[in-house]
Amino acid sequence: MLYYKFTTVKILFCFFCLFSFFSAHGQIDTNKLQEFPIFFSFEAAAAIPSDSVFRLSFKRKLPADFGQKIMRYPHLQELHLTGMRLKKVPDEIWSLTDLIILDLSNNRLDSLPHQVGNLIHLQQLILNRNYLASLPTAIARLSQLSYLDLWSNLIVEFPPEIQVLKSSLKTVDMRVINIHDVYREVLQATLPETKFLFSKSCNCKY
Repeated sequence: MLYYKFTTVKILFCFFCLFSFFSAHGQIDTNKLQEFPIFFSFEAAAAIPSDSVFRLSFKRKLPADFGQKIMRYPHLQELHLTGMRLKKVPDEIWSLTDLIILDLSNNRLDSLPHQVGNLIHLQQLILNRNYLASLPTAIARLSQLSYLDLWSNLIVEFPPEIQVLKSSLKTVDMRVINIHDVYREVLQATLPETKFLFSKSCNCKY
């Protein structure tokens, strides 16, 4: 019984520390974020206070009542919705303005809405294995974006507005996309300080 009480107190203390850390520092550094627990279902996340849940990951199937339930986590900073055949991102996602990592990989998205610009703290946007042919101009509002994963999409050019991210955007993954050398040069000139990852040149017609 004494051990049980000690363990309970210890767990509560840890949650208090986590909440205090977040309250004092706001956005959690992406490296530090990995030290926090990640939950793979709403049921698992319900074991702790909702304002102490920072990381959620779902695969293959969108949980029932996702839109209603996701709004219970106002301080969510990392979200993965992968392999769900999504053709549209749930609207509620664009209200999660504390997000710093958003993973929408391996879906069926052919566009992103301008509301993506609401996620002003976003640092990593993972969109690989979709059908995106363009990015919205609102991408320019993501002033902290440092990593953009677009491999295996259809994009070969960016909106001109993206050049405002030239100081923050460190890496763009555009592998498994047939991009002529001319477009590669244009992309690099638009974001001269960004490291682009390309597959071997195809020298295809454009």
